[in-house]
Amino acid sequence: MVTSRDVQEVVSKLSSDKAKAREEGIKLLNTWLEGGERSIRFCKYLGQNTAKLKPNEIPHSETWPFLVTLLVQCVSFEISSSKRRLPKASFAKTMRIVIQRADDVKFSGKALPLLPMVKILFNHISDVLSNVPSFQLEYGIILRHLLAVGDYRFQLRNRIYCSLVLLYIEKVVTSLDGNDSSHGNPKEEVFRCILTLHSLFENPPGDFPVDVREDIVKGLVQIFSFVREEGKISRKLIECINTYLLKDGPNLGSQSLEIHNAVQQFVFRCWLTTHDRSLKDALIFYARLQLNLSRGATDGNSLVEQLLDLVCKELDQSSLSCGSAPRSDATKDCKFGALSGSQRGLIELAALVFYKACASTAKAPSTEKRVKREPVAVLLKEALMKGKWLWNAAFCCFIHNYYNRMSKDLFVYWFEGISTSFERVFGYVANALTAVTDSKPGHLRLSVKAKNCEW
Repeated sequence: MVTSRDVQEVVSKLSSDKAKAREEGIKLLNTWLEGGERSIRFCKYLGQNTAKLKPNEIPHSETWPFLVTLLVQCVSFEISSSKRRLPKASFAKTMRIVIQRADDVKFSGKALPLLPMVKILFNHISDVLSNVPSFQLEYGIILRHLLAVGDYRFQLRNRIYCSLVLLYIEKVVTSLDGNDSSHGNPKEEVFRCILTLHSLFENPPGDFPVDVREDIVKGLVQIFSFVREEGKISRKLIECINTYLLKDGPNLGSQSLEIHNAVQQFVFRCWLTTHDRSLKDALIFYARLQLNLSRGATDGNSLVEQLLDLVCKELDQSSLSCGSAPRSDATKDCKFGALSGSQRGLIELAALVFYKACASTAKAPSTEKRVKREPVAVLLKEALMKGKWLWNAAFCCFIHNYYNRMSKDLFVYWFEGISTSFERVFGYVANALTAVTDSKPGHLRLSVKAKNCEW
């Protein structure tokens, strides 16, 4: 059983002005936090006391907020007293464990137990991440944990949020540039930095501050100047950009195309060759975001043309292989005409590209010199005539989403292609039926596999 005396012993040591006593306090606290029944009882004791706090009541010494505040002081003392040595890693690790246990619903006894002191905690985290490289791992985990809780992140001041975003952009740039002097696995460290940057983009305390927008765009452009190959780092970076475009894209204006100019070489190089389904999904989502943000942009037509080429190749390639799914999935999808999640994303992108391309060709022709291409309406009709199933799916999505924005003449033109495809299929069926009945009168068994037809 945990008593008040047990907790006060920990508090007394952590409150000491002597470094040795504080270190003993950290060790004693860790013995209580180690797994097992003893740890559960200790955490529940603090959680129950925290739950009894009234609104606006100052937390007393046997509650989670008080213990975390005390640890903030201990860590600060440890950092300030270790000018000629690295601060002891046990302080950062203990802080991380305490915060995670405090918010664990099994122990907390109260929702948002750290709310009374979370502003202090965010300020402390920002200071530590800016000045103590050896605490980056543990404090990065703490930051991501707090950002994921809405009521906590809304207490994060804009100034602190902006400094953290710029700090992590700088960390990613430095790591990718090879100038990071920290020890350990550089790829794992840069991945963790990107993970935290993604969490910051995903969980702003409100609207993105205007005064940091330009620095974010410049930082993302600089980051992608170092990205050469696919892998979990580049995949997470694309997801990072997607999240930022999703959150702040409508406010970027032409700056979204600045990001695209930096990202496009990687995107178009990996698009048709990658076997990483998660990366492909992220690239497809990126393209949809940029297309939606390019509304009215002067370079929007160029983006549409780039994506039209890619989408046509992807639809052809996926129709032949029944998508990039594993063989068992692909067989099932082909047999029943089902679409995988990746294929749904692709056809939604294709529908948007077709609409944008049709809309741009309907406008006055540009004076720019462009490579001569078949109009998208012709490309679409030819694909429908061939009966390629993923093209058919993309066409259905296109019709469903944009039918009220397109000319009726175009629909008549495209349905002529569909009619031609049906006529060809019926021709194959009739020929096969005739062949079977001629060879074996009285037996009607039909097995047709139409050449170049995927109905």
